[in-house]
Amino acid sequence: MSMGNNTSETIFFEQLEKNLPPVFSREEAARQMGGLIRAKTLSNLDATGEGPRVKIRIRKKVCYERRSFLQWLKQHVRQ
Repeated sequence: MSMGNNTSETIFFEQLEKNLPPVFSREEAARQMGGLIRAKTLSNLDATGEGPRVKIRIRKKVCYERRSFLQWLKQHVRQ
């Protein structure tokens, strides 16, 4: 994902942090990001150990902790 400039990147992350609940599903992550990443892609990244570090399993759903997810996402933003 390439953000145009630092200001738009900052706004993107501020909005995402504001809108994401403390714990959320892969599907919610995809929805909140406007389809920039799919739930299946997150699943594949988790399977290879490349996904967000903190995961919480609730029954069959894998959920992410907001802070860990945002930290992971920031590491994958390219300028």
